[in-house]
Amino acid sequence: MSINEVKQLVIEAGRLAQRLAEDFTLETKSDSSFVTNADRAVESYLREHLTQLLPEAGFFGEEEGFTNRHARLLWAIDPIDGTSNFVFGIPLWGVSVALIEDESIRLGVIFLPVLNEVYWAEKGAGAYLNDQPIRAVDSEEFTSEDVICYASDAVDADLLRIMPGRPRCFGSAVVKLAWTAAGRVRGALSLGRLYDLAAGLLICHEAGCQTRYLSGEEWYLKHLTGGAALREPILTAPPRTMQAIFRLLHKV
Repeated sequence: MSINEVKQLVIEAGRLAQRLAEDFTLETKSDSSFVTNADRAVESYLREHLTQLLPEAGFFGEEEGFTNRHARLLWAIDPIDGTSNFVFGIPLWGVSVALIEDESIRLGVIFLPVLNEVYWAEKGAGAYLNDQPIRAVDSEEFTSEDVICYASDAVDADLLRIMPGRPRCFGSAVVKLAWTAAGRVRGALSLGRLYDLAAGLLICHEAGCQTRYLSGEEWYLKHLTGGAALREPILTAPPRTMQAIFRLLHKV
């Protein structure tokens, strides 16, 4: 199995979602979030074809949950991250696939179909956008004009009021992480589960970022591999930028 094979599958899955976007069916899940037939079709497509690439691996996907959750190799799949954007015709949504091995993210691929952007990384081999190397922007200064992106459920009104920079919410975890890796935004504040975050976090880390809890405590992948959502927001940013944000947040 090669990263190129995984990239091609994720691209094909994204194109499938685009075709289904022309005439989709919409339901509401128990948590009041949207799900469409496109979400389910894309996840089924990826599970089928990733199994052919790596038969021994298990799966954790947003729509179908765990399969063989204790496997040493585990695919984490978010078939359409940003389903609300997808439903309303907003182009900020994507397909995300990561491979976890022994509590380490081995590879990650994100495809933003409407923007035709493929982000990918293998552990220790750097991060790429459409096969061009990318690097997050790092600086000891964080100004009121610097953009920091957050998940809508990761901040309350008090935190938003003291958050430095210009906060943005794109409605998609994969978009905010991919754009942090590419240097379009300076940092990303996240909650979520393994399938939301794994690919984007690896791409960010390979682009020079770190991840810590907003409190400053260390974050570890094992906090996600059990399947539960994070209980505390994590911040992903390059190291000097992260320290600048923490200084402003905690006034130290």
